Amino acid sequence: MGVVDLMLHGLAFVLPALCVALCTTLAGRMGRAGGMRWWSEWLLTSLAGSLALLGTLWAMGRDGSIAGYAALVACCGTLSWLLSLRRR
Repeated sequence: MGVVDLMLHGLAFVLPALCVALCTTLAGRMGRAGGMRWWSEWLLTSLAGSLALLGTLWAMGRDGSIAGYAALVACCGTLSWLLSLRRR
């Protein structure tokens, strides 16, 4: 596996976390202003979601399980909610 293939596999692994984090960040900011900048909140939520996916990969031994995606959504949603509480 070359460097390009390795980068594409890594991107494909974290892409669900990036998309879910973007959706939860933008949905959490509807109707509210202030707090962190949207991109820093998105990066923080993406990192947490990627760690959730990595944890389920380590625990289950395979990628793409429903439990991994459930953990991703729960992690991103909870973090976005906690950050919205901080904004008030």
